[in-house]
Formats: sequence, C-alpha cells, structure tokens
Amino acid sequence: MIEEKRTIMNIREKLQIVLIVSGCVLLDIFLHVLTAPYGTMPIDPDLNFVAEIMGVETVAAFWAVSAFSVVAFVFLRIREFLPGGGVRKGFLYGASVALLWFLAMLEGVSLFGNPLINEMVVGLSDAIPVLLLGVSLGFVKPSEGPAICSGTGLPAKKHQAIVLFAAIFLAGRYCAYTTGVIKSGIQVRPVGTFLWTLLMGIAIGATFEWLDMHRKGKSSRQRVGEFALCVFCLNWGAFLMFMPLLFSGYIADVLIRIALDTSLVMIASYLTISAAGHSRTMGSGESCIC
Repeated sequence: MIEEKRTIMNIREKLQIVLIVSGCVLLDIFLHVLTAPYGTMPIDPDLNFVAEIMGVETVAAFWAVSAFSVVAFVFLRIREFLPGGGVRKGFLYGASVALLWFLAMLEGVSLFGNPLINEMVVGLSDAIPVLLLGVSLGFVKPSEGPAICSGTGLPAKKHQAIVLFAAIFLAGRYCAYTTGVIKSGIQVRPVGTFLWTLLMGIAIGATFEWLDMHRKGKSSRQRVGEFALCVFCLNWGAFLMFMPLLFSGYIADVLIRIALDTSLVMIASYLTISAAGHSRTMGSGESCIC
C-alpha cells in the first residue's frame, strides 16, 4: 500500500512538472510573439541548414522546450540543498537563472550594436517565464525525504565573494577578447563591452550567494562542481545554444564561451569557498528544518 502511494505520488509529481514546463514554454513563445516588433533578427539572416529546413519558428520552439527542460532538470537535481522552503527555493533558483539569461541577452548591445531597449524587452520575454518556472516548481513537493539543511555563508564575506567573481570573470573574458578567442565588441564598443562583462561577473557572484553555495554538508569539490557544472554551465549553455541552433558560424564560438565561462566560474567558486574556510561536515544522517 505504501509503495503504491509512493508510485502515485511520483506519477503525480512528474505530471505536475511536465505541465509546469509546458505552460512556461507556451508563455515564453507567446511573449516572444508579442514582442516581435522589438526583435533583432537580421534582415537577411545566415540561417543554418536545420533552420532553413524546419523554419525559424519551429527551431525557436524546440530551443524553448529544450532550454526550459534543462532549467527544470537542474532545479530538481539540486532543490534538496537549496536554502529555505519549497517556494523560496524555487524563487531563488528561478531568479538566478532569469538574471543570467536576461544579462546574456544584453550582450547583444555591445557585441552586435543592437538597441538596448530591444534587447531588454526580448530578454524579459525569456526571464519572466523562467522565473515563473522556478517559482512554480517550488510548489511541487519532493517525493522523497526532508531537505538537508544548508548552512549559510559567512555574511561578512558575501560582498567579497561577488567582487571576486566579478574580477575573475572580467579578467578571463578580457583575455579571450584581446586574443580573439571569442567574438566581442571590444574594438567598436569598448565601454559597453566592459560594463556588460563587469555586470555579468557581479550577477554570477550574486547567484552564487543567493543559492547559498557556502553551505555545510558537502566538500569544496562537490560545491564547486554543483554550482559551476550543474547550476551555471547547464543553464548558461541552454541559453547560448539558441544562436548555433538558428544561425551558421556560431557553434565554435558558443562552445568556447561555455567552456571558458564555466572554467572561470569554477575558479571563482573554489577561491570563494576556500576563503570562507572549511566547516564541519554533517553526518549523512543529519538533517534539519531550514
């Protein structure tokens, strides 16, 4: 009887997740249709063969389903260790991804010279649904055990952590800009490029703090891997893959960006956690109400 109830709960939870992801994808598509006049699609775009065969709308819908599924997968993978109750977990996670995606869209201002207002409107068309996705998933109760308590980071170190992330991201990106490893607007729009890169580094550090990556209960290596490879890399990659899915000539640049940025986030995460000190590791059977 107990096993049967668990099976029913698991099916119900999976159905809820599918409905939430589907609803947020439809909202994302609707908002993009609504904000189409603000789109920055080139007049004569160099579409890749997939987009030419399937059509821009189909590829964009495929990206939305794939990207939002990745966002949901990461949340379900790490929700046990996020701070707070279910809804707060979902809000913090959704806000983190929404901020990263929104700022990623704004890189088009310095990279391609697109109007800021256009990129902001289009960016919000992705940021709003992904925030709603996180909040909605927060209402879905885990089908297993209580959440493991996460210890908070050292309050006095929080601003230092954000500064460290910003400095490392800025330095690493500028090495790539100046050597031509990735495309940038450093020559044509140097101020915009600097401001975006700095703001992006600050935002990544802020998400690190929001998601409480200083927590106890895991080793430094586990915490670094969970944030850099799971939270950041998967969500960052899910967003950036839109360009090579639609246009020709972007696959190498995007893959290098994902690898470079993830490496920089790994370095910043490790240095931040190390600076915070090593706390007592909780036993496997310990848990508490957060």
